[in-house]
Amino acid sequence: MERFASTALAVLIAALPALVGAGERGAGTEGRMWVDGPSAPPLSAVRYPVTVEDNVKIAMRDGVILDARVLVPTLTEGPGACVLLANGYGRGGSSGSRIEPPLRDLAERGYAAVHVSLRGSGESGGTNDLYNRYGEDGYDVVEWMAEQPWCDGNVGMVGGSLMGISQLLTASQLPPHLRAIIPHVACGDCYDVLWYPGGMLPGPGRVARGEPEYPATIQHRDFDDWWRARVTLAEDHRRMARNGIAALITGGWDDYLTPASIRAYEEYRSLGGTRKKLIVGPWAHGGAPGLEPYDFQSFQVLWLGRWLAGERNGIAEGPKALIYVKGPDRWRYEEDWPIRDAQPVELFLSAKRSGTIDSPNDGSLMEPSPPRTSPGVSYRYSVDAPLLPTMLSSSGRLGIDQSSAEAGALTWTSDPLEVPTEVTGWPRLTLWVSSSGGDFDLVAQITDVAPDGTSVQVVAGYLNAPRYFSRTNPEPLVAGKVYEIQMKILPTAYVFAAGHRIRLDIAGGSKVVEGQERPQGPRANPNPATVTIYQDARRPSRIELPIVGTGWRQWTAGRSGH
Repeated sequence: MERFASTALAVLIAALPALVGAGERGAGTEGRMWVDGPSAPPLSAVRYPVTVEDNVKIAMRDGVILDARVLVPTLTEGPGACVLLANGYGRGGSSGSRIEPPLRDLAERGYAAVHVSLRGSGESGGTNDLYNRYGEDGYDVVEWMAEQPWCDGNVGMVGGSLMGISQLLTASQLPPHLRAIIPHVACGDCYDVLWYPGGMLPGPGRVARGEPEYPATIQHRDFDDWWRARVTLAEDHRRMARNGIAALITGGWDDYLTPASIRAYEEYRSLGGTRKKLIVGPWAHGGAPGLEPYDFQSFQVLWLGRWLAGERNGIAEGPKALIYVKGPDRWRYEEDWPIRDAQPVELFLSAKRSGTIDSPNDGSLMEPSPPRTSPGVSYRYSVDAPLLPTMLSSSGRLGIDQSSAEAGALTWTSDPLEVPTEVTGWPRLTLWVSSSGGDFDLVAQITDVAPDGTSVQVVAGYLNAPRYFSRTNPEPLVAGKVYEIQMKILPTAYVFAAGHRIRLDIAGGSKVVEGQERPQGPRANPNPATVTIYQDARRPSRIELPIVGTGWRQWTAGRSGH
């Protein structure tokens, strides 16, 4: 097979720093590695005729038979590398036909490709409850492929969402011939981002899944052995990295699975090396439109070419992260993720009125130190209490004005920002809380408040308080006892414009907006409770924001109002 070769770094350098006007970029980020629009990827134009064989049967270790379609290119120089798409929905029907064109493209580029229906789906045998034996079956299919006359023993995997989950579960089993994976908008640990967000109950998007998934998962409220067989955790990702499986992990800021993708990348990258890369765009759950400098399929071809066929095409060198920054709406390379020079800025919760909203608690976000004395603030939660519309959906993040919903929540708002300020990374919320009940939820939301008072969601986070301490063996909290809880808000890359404010909202639950398409998030906790948040020097509740650039300098020790 003819393979494209280019000088090292060609894939990246073609699109590295394009330092054009500052615009809405964060202060101090003008000199970073911004992408200057689309570029032509350095790909071979060679195409091969493809033979398709349907209804190929593959036996699993327990005797279950999986059904597959095999696409084999006509090569002149012997077998080549192979690619697997492991589909838990079944390879037939509209779902299979919609996702198969990129697989056909890979076959025409010289990769033998297998599209298999995982057990219990399509024409495959066995039972499909939730990710049932995806890892073991993926292992068996990879090793079966490696033995076929059309495969040279180098196997990669592709696919998004459920097909990305199957990649991570397969890779966790360490198949000897698996060289590379490209999980897109997929979770390794789906327990607490998809099914039980932050440990809270599954919401409407999960209930709507119906048979067989929802009835199976609702029997496993806590993270038990059933879940452990269906997720990948930090130790799994580190084993994959040690085993040399190259991972191109991709997702979208407005996708409900991507926080777990990013977490998996962070665990994967902890071992260093060149066999990992992260791409995060502005997408919701689905494809990857508008990716720059190359489209998604080109990145896939380059990644597979490097790690399956040994091409020195530059994809493995240079910066390890490519992210889309909202606000300037531009792509940017970073040396890695998390961004090493991001400055953590702590904004403390205070009872001092911000004067920006008529809410049950119009407090302030203040820096650099907590107020010496500041009264706590409480909210009474029930399923009928005011909730926040934080849920994502298949069409993305709600762009609505949140101020009317915030009028029923606890709010803390900063002073107007002096300069455009980029927040990129994981915001972290530390709360000192007590409750009248032993089981309660916390929903937090960060919004961008414009000078006219319009408030738009940037990112949100969820937490069931007992499962903060243990999601495997949670115990009710002691009523009235004050606990320190650290809540990880979901990741973002966002620039707040000068003159805008940063607001933190807290409520006891999340709600669906009428007409919202397939909303993804938690269900309301059935237990009423009165929750108190403390905000003084002895119990300093605060939010930590990762600031990229020089925006952090506007918060100084001598600032008035503290």
